[in-house]
Amino acid sequence: MARLPDGPRHFLPHRGGNVALLFAFLSVPMLMFGGAAVDYGFATRLETKLQAATDATALLLCQTPLTTSSADLNILAQTAMNGAMGATNLVVDPLGITSNPRQITLTAHKLSTTFFGKLTGTTRINPGATSQCATPLPKTFEIALVLDNTGSMASSSGGQSKLQAVQTAATNFVNYVSTNSAFSSATRIAIVPFAGAVAVDPTAYRYAPWIDVNGQSSYHWLNVGSLSGTGFTSRFDIFNKLQNASANWGWAGCLETLPYPLNVQDGSPTSGNKDSLYVPLFAPDEPGDGSSGYASYTYNSTQNISFNSYIDDYTGVGSCTKWSSNPSFQTAEGRACKYSNPRDAAPTLSNPYTKIPNGPNFGCTTQPLQRLTKDTTALKNVINKMAPLGSTNIHEGFMWGWRTLSPLSVFADGAPYSSSSNTTNANTINKIIILMTDGENSWPDNPYTNYNGSMYFAAGYFRNMDGSSPNSRLPSTNQDISDAGSARNALDALTATACKNAKAVNISIYTIGFSIASDPIDAAGQTLLKNCASSADQYFLANDSDGLLDAFQKIQSSIGKLRLTQ
Repeated sequence: MARLPDGPRHFLPHRGGNVALLFAFLSVPMLMFGGAAVDYGFATRLETKLQAATDATALLLCQTPLTTSSADLNILAQTAMNGAMGATNLVVDPLGITSNPRQITLTAHKLSTTFFGKLTGTTRINPGATSQCATPLPKTFEIALVLDNTGSMASSSGGQSKLQAVQTAATNFVNYVSTNSAFSSATRIAIVPFAGAVAVDPTAYRYAPWIDVNGQSSYHWLNVGSLSGTGFTSRFDIFNKLQNASANWGWAGCLETLPYPLNVQDGSPTSGNKDSLYVPLFAPDEPGDGSSGYASYTYNSTQNISFNSYIDDYTGVGSCTKWSSNPSFQTAEGRACKYSNPRDAAPTLSNPYTKIPNGPNFGCTTQPLQRLTKDTTALKNVINKMAPLGSTNIHEGFMWGWRTLSPLSVFADGAPYSSSSNTTNANTINKIIILMTDGENSWPDNPYTNYNGSMYFAAGYFRNMDGSSPNSRLPSTNQDISDAGSARNALDALTATACKNAKAVNISIYTIGFSIASDPIDAAGQTLLKNCASSADQYFLANDSDGLLDAFQKIQSSIGKLRLTQ
């Protein structure tokens, strides 16, 4: 007998057909929403690409000369946008162009066909992008190029010497600044070649009021004594006598470093402080007869080796006769009478280690600096004449770069600091130092027994003829130097302080380390340059000639860079 269904269960509804109907009903809006998401996602990516292309094209337009016509600007805009986005469905609106300063507004649209238009009812999406650039009003800059001219710059890099690469980069920089509309016609550049010291024009500044022309500074006679009977009133008198023996022995224009802290600060000599006067660099004749690249001088059975003996220690005239037995090294070194009538002059000798010519200008190896000028011919002449020779004194190079920009120092060429800024605003005078070196601070010591302990330098000797040391020219934390290592630390400390002080008066500093594989700058040297720069992106490390050129190009572009205004 058939079993009847249970009563209550027989009356439950069957739901399968209802779910299918519900799904069919909802699938249409789900497809519409999904399709819209795909279409609008694609349009968003297209709009992002369009905005990037519009920004890049706007900057390109603002780099054109101010004389470029509106028609040509519109053609350039269309061409550039076609290249970036493709011409199909691209619409570039007529440019909006205003003057003083020139602002260019670029608006573009790229029609985007939808994939799900039949479902969503939207057959096209029209992404758009707008970008506005400004050709900045020409800004006025005062720029000092402080360029390493040391002996190591003769090293090869990429088929040319490092110095040749620097000459090319510096020349390109001068050309860029003189022709780029971002730089006003009042922009000026100074060139400061440096090695162991820095030179000024010896003819122009022989009687400058800021130079110790009368031997008043306490540093003037450190390595010259026994003036009685000589008639010498300053080192210039000695240079005049020596020039009679060799035409190249006149003063070459180099100056010694000032006492600390004047040598890391900005300012001019004051009448109340004779030590604030600049002392002409004069390398004394070291004991010996000047007959070879180095001389042996024995006192009390101790043999001293001199590396800058360029005349004999006696003249045979008057009281300046030869001793029956050698006096002390310092007595022979400081004997002033030997300059009155120089004997056995040896102007062709040079230090066998440094290759620096012997003579009173030992350590003065660079071309004179060029003060701030708009004369590109004068700037290029200095660049072309640069030659690699001498040791590395980054501190003096930097300080003379600062002095060329200063309104307070010896040249007083720079605009007042009150009008300067370390930002590139149109209404300010922007002061910039670009420091390039291929090495570390180097005050060469004497590798042999020698009373002085070092080669002659812008700060004198480790021990001067009169027994004094360079302590008064060094920070308190770097006293009593006795070797090349401690001397370098002292010079690094001076350099670091000078950089800090220059940045405090809104001088923007760029630094470039030219460090090739065969002659690298060590870690401490690189750190010094990094810390000297005004910001991390203003320090560059060039590993070859191409890298150096690239560093200068990046610097020149960043100084006069364009900007997007929105």
